Amino acid sequence: MPSLPAILRDILFLRRGPQDLPYSVALLVIAGLASIAVSYWATSLVLPDQSDLLPGVVVGALLHLGFLYLLLNALQRQERFVQTALAKLLVDVLFTAVVLPLLPMIEPLRHGNPTPESVSASAAFASLLFIAFGIWRIVVDAHVLRHALEVRLLPALLLNISIVFASQIVLVALFGSAEGN
Repeated sequence: MPSLPAILRDILFLRRGPQDLPYSVALLVIAGLASIAVSYWATSLVLPDQSDLLPGVVVGALLHLGFLYLLLNALQRQERFVQTALAKLLVDVLFTAVVLPLLPMIEPLRHGNPTPESVSASAAFASLLFIAFGIWRIVVDAHVLRHALEVRLLPALLLNISIVFASQIVLVALFGSAEGN
C-alpha cells in the first residue's frame, strides 16, 4: 500500500481520491488539529491586531466539517465522511502551509490603493502565486468531493464553493468577520 504522503501527493495532482486514504479517526483528529494550527497561524499573520482568533478558527473548521457531513448524509454517503474529511483537512494543511510565506509579501497590497509604481515585483509575483494556489486548492477540494459524492467535477465545484460560502456566512454572523478561513 502506498504511503500517506504518496497518496496525498496523488490527490493534489488529481490522480487519487479520498477513498485511497486510510480510514482512521485518529488520523482525522490529528489532521483537524494540524489544520486548526496552520489556519490560526495564517489568520494571525493576516489579522495581527485582532485577539481571540482561535475560537473563529476552530468554529470555521467545525463548520466546514459539519457542512461536509450534512452533505454526505443527505446523499446517503455518510460512511465516506472520515476519509473525505481527512483528505480535505490534509489538503487544507498543505495549501495553507505553502501560502504562509506569501502572506507577508502580499500584505502591503491589502491596504490602501496600490499603484503600479508602488507594487514591487516580488509582491506582484507573490500575489499571482497566491491566486494560483487558491485556484488549485478549489480544484483539488472539488476533486475530493467529486470522488466522495460520485458526481462530475462541475457539481462538486459548485457544492464546494457553497460549503465555503455557507461557512463564511455563519462565521460573519457569529464573529463579525470570517476569521476561520
